[in-house]
Amino acid sequence: MPIEDSQRTAAKIAWHQFCDTLKNAGELLDAPGVPLDAQTQAEGVRYLSRMARAALEWYVEFNDPAFPVLYRPAHETIKLGADNPDNLYQKAVIDGRHEYRLIGHRGTVDYLSMASSRGSYAENASQIETGFVDGSDLKVAADGTFEVIISQHRKEGNWLPVTADSESLLIRQTFRLREEEEPATLRIERLDTGPVPEPLDLETAAARFDKATAFFQNTTRLFFDWSQRIAEQPNTLPLWDQGFCQSVGGDPNILYYHGHFNLQQGEAMVIHLPSIPDCKTWNIQVDNYWMESLDYRYHRVSLNQAQAESNQDGSVTLVLSHANPGHNNWLSTAGHSEGTLCFRWVGAQHPVDPEVTVVPLSDLPRSAAAGDA
Repeated sequence: MPIEDSQRTAAKIAWHQFCDTLKNAGELLDAPGVPLDAQTQAEGVRYLSRMARAALEWYVEFNDPAFPVLYRPAHETIKLGADNPDNLYQKAVIDGRHEYRLIGHRGTVDYLSMASSRGSYAENASQIETGFVDGSDLKVAADGTFEVIISQHRKEGNWLPVTADSESLLIRQTFRLREEEEPATLRIERLDTGPVPEPLDLETAAARFDKATAFFQNTTRLFFDWSQRIAEQPNTLPLWDQGFCQSVGGDPNILYYHGHFNLQQGEAMVIHLPSIPDCKTWNIQVDNYWMESLDYRYHRVSLNQAQAESNQDGSVTLVLSHANPGHNNWLSTAGHSEGTLCFRWVGAQHPVDPEVTVVPLSDLPRSAAAGDA
């Protein structure tokens, strides 16, 4: 069926706005304060391309709440906002006015959580939690299967609350030893929809591109601003405002620290945990200036409670440096002289702040290098 000129123009405008926004984002690459070394610049260009891919997946490909799909919004080649190398992230778009069923097999992954939220990075750079389920509270059958009803009104069994304006489901699966654990397998369905989606119409397509444009613009700006703020306190790892962390989609069971490193060859950052409180786990990761986790497929850029070795007194000492000093808890900069860090306590009621110092590699205590400080 022929379309009106105004409809055709709207589609063209949506596409042009998306492309213009991609072009304009290049200004972030050499903004004041951004490291101008070749590696940071190369990863910056790649980061912008990854965010373009993320925008299209989030808001063009997987943006039908009548037929939701669980997909991975962050993974080995799409990274944002200090994505956790220990996590398998899954997301689906929903509409809180309707009911959904999540069907799964629990697997053996150490930590599983699911949250519904309202708001999005495409709207107001926020994701406010409207419901939360801790995997330890799930009722699971003897064969490992379970169902969760997602709805406004309480249901018997496993229930994830939503409100009428909920629009997103985010699932975190967190591994301690990924190679030894089995992830949960999950799928989602809406309970009151037709057998197949309606054909895509021009108005919907244009609206989705508008959201993709807003997501790209808001998200790249949001994490750029975070990185600028983090760099104001060089070589530190402070506790962040947890209210703010929750407002942008943080897990309520997690306490977040965001920090910065700037290390020359021959220097090391020593991160000391004086004690380990009762907790589900903890982890630390090394990120680039764009707040992407470094490539954990090929470099040792993260450690958690199951991977790190403790000192004789129960404390833990971690060492970040360019070259491996022989420390059992060494973290690699993967070639970066400057970047960001993220530390998490998961399920800790009485957290302990990390202690950070920068020292010459030659001054590392012999006992620290042996991993038994």
